[in-house]
Amino acid sequence: MGYCELCDENFGSVGALMQHRRDSPRHRYCLRCEKPFNSLSALSQHIRGSPKHHLCHLCPGSLDFSSLDALHSHRETVHHYCNPCNRRFNTSGQLRDHDISEHNMCSVCGNYYQSPSNLKAHLITHQPKNKECFGCYKMFSSWSAMLLHMEYDGCPSEVDEDEIIGIALECYQYKRYRCDDGENNFECPTCASPFLHMSGLLQHAESDACRESLSQGRPLSKFLHFLRIRLA
Repeated sequence: MGYCELCDENFGSVGALMQHRRDSPRHRYCLRCEKPFNSLSALSQHIRGSPKHHLCHLCPGSLDFSSLDALHSHRETVHHYCNPCNRRFNTSGQLRDHDISEHNMCSVCGNYYQSPSNLKAHLITHQPKNKECFGCYKMFSSWSAMLLHMEYDGCPSEVDEDEIIGIALECYQYKRYRCDDGENNFECPTCASPFLHMSGLLQHAESDACRESLSQGRPLSKFLHFLRIRLA
């Protein structure tokens, strides 16, 4: 017995089913492109070459998808396939480890980032909010986020961008991070990258952009200590 799902017909044998598929015009018509073909081979050639068809050659029978995104999603989910690397893995866990190490994928939310430093900056958003604002009781996951809150979000302490700049330039460490290019207020003590706002400089130090950090004894850590005392 044979059954044609497209035509909803039963046939007495597999041979009769195959003959039906060769002869029926319905099996030589591309529904997606709304285009008839003279033979199954012509239809097959069309599907292989048309930009409207995307075949998964990893599947028996080469499943056809309507978009490249759908094909890539299928390959990743079903075949544990890395599309950028054209590489197949045995398990989803192996693919996940590969994406984390090679493609800057966040292990928490699964989003991808352009560089390791961008990924590190993003990972801060998943950290616990255990840093209390020096001017109010709001909690943040990073010191740069706390400072950004003071500069722009209207901290109840009424500390603003101009006051942060003034305090930063009063700090005894100011020569280590002051910028004199006429356009920016601060620069990284290590790589001299310029920044208009202190929050941007702190975010830079929290990333892997250079060797600068907020560790104890570093100029920006001393600035934070000075800021806390000034706002107490």
